Amino acid sequence: MQAKVQKATKNLSPKQMEKVFFKVAEYFTVLSEPARLRIMYAVCSGEKSVSEVLEMCGTSQANVSRHLQALHKAGILLRRKEGVTVYCSIADNATVEMCQTVCAKIAESIH
Repeated sequence: MQAKVQKATKNLSPKQMEKVFFKVAEYFTVLSEPARLRIMYAVCSGEKSVSEVLEMCGTSQANVSRHLQALHKAGILLRRKEGVTVYCSIADNATVEMCQTVCAKIAESIH
């Protein structure tokens, strides 16, 4: 993993690295909302309709829609429309893997 980071950043100037750090912080801000993590958890097992996500998350349509929009804008979720039904799926498996790793670590500490 460290080699991957070194390869991706080796030719960046300090100014460019500051831009990277800013974007990473923005990305983690999107993930810092529990409702968004709940949505990702609902969708990580496969594509779901917005209705299915609503049912799994147990919150209001407006709330889920707002969080789905944020996740989509961040490039974490994909959306697809079929007739009047909107389906959501994971666009970024790296984010899901990272979240699953952190969730597993936290869950282990709760036991």
